[in-house]
Amino acid sequence: MGDIEGRPTVRLVAHCRRCGGWLLSPRSIAEGIGPTCAIRERAEQRAAVAPVELALFDIAA
Repeated sequence: MGDIEGRPTVRLVAHCRRCGGWLLSPRSIAEGIGPTCAIRERAEQRAAVAPVELALFDIAA
């Protein structure tokens, strides 16, 4: 990878708190979640905050 004077490169990696996959980017490691899981998590949070309730007659045929 990027040997400097014969020394191996060391990378910090972590697991995603949502899916358990490997996180490699510094931002993902700092947030504890990968970008795809972060998008899904935000969408789920928005849906949980403002659930849409439909009455029987609100549904279009």
